[in-house]
Order: sequence, then C-alpha cells, then structure tokens
Amino acid sequence: MLFAVFGVALAATVPACLRSVRLARTAEATDSLKQLSDATVSVLASGGALASAPLTPARVPPGEPAADPAGSWSHPTWRALRFGFDEPHWFSYRVDVDPMSAVRLTAHGDLDGDGVTSLFEREVAITPAGPVAREGVVTRAPLE
Repeated sequence: MLFAVFGVALAATVPACLRSVRLARTAEATDSLKQLSDATVSVLASGGALASAPLTPARVPPGEPAADPAGSWSHPTWRALRFGFDEPHWFSYRVDVDPMSAVRLTAHGDLDGDGVTSLFEREVAITPAGPVAREGVVTRAPLE
C-alpha cells in the first residue's frame, strides 16, 4: 500500500518537476534578449548601425547546452552588441534588421531535444525620435 501511494505521488510530481526545470532554462533566452535589446538601443542611439546576423550557433542546441566553436560570435553585429557565450548555452540567437522600422531579436531553443524549436522574440522599433525597445518577450512553444 505504501509503495502504491509513493508511486502515485511520484507520478504526479515528476512531470511538474521536469516542466519547472525546462521553464528555468528559458531564463537564458529572456535575459539574453533583454541584454540584446538594451545593447541595440545603445548602439543605434549613439549613431551606430547594425546588420542582420545569422542564427548563431547555426544549429540550435538539441536538448542540452552546447559549447560554440571558436569564432562563432565574430559577426560584426555580435561584436557591436558585445554579445556571445564563452560557456555552453541552450539557445541560438539571431538579429534581423529592417533599417526603416525595427530590429527583431530572436532566441531559438529545443529544450527537450525533440527537433521542435521554441521561439522567444523582442523588438526594438526604429522611430524618428530614436530606437525604442518594446516591452516584453513574445514566445512560441516556450518549453519545446
């Protein structure tokens, strides 16, 4: 009887614990996108320019943090934003620049390693008054 109660309790808590662990891992994406949006505003407000940067690393880490090959973050935009990783991380990042309207910053992850990716996005609007970071992060399938 005790084993049955323990089994039921374990079956109820394990999925919740796994979800909590994956949710905690999404903090990398939200924190990094905040850092990127702040840096984007700073670069653009000081008269600098940014170009679109490809998904870096090019392959989204599948289900576990990955270390990047040397030079992964050497694109001029990553250098201008002073962004990159020296340690393994869960997400790949991309910058899409439309110089007339906005800079879109995205993080792509595959936290459960099933090949389906999640997307986290922040945007910096380019306005006549200067760059403006839009509040919040838009997400799609955040725990994938």
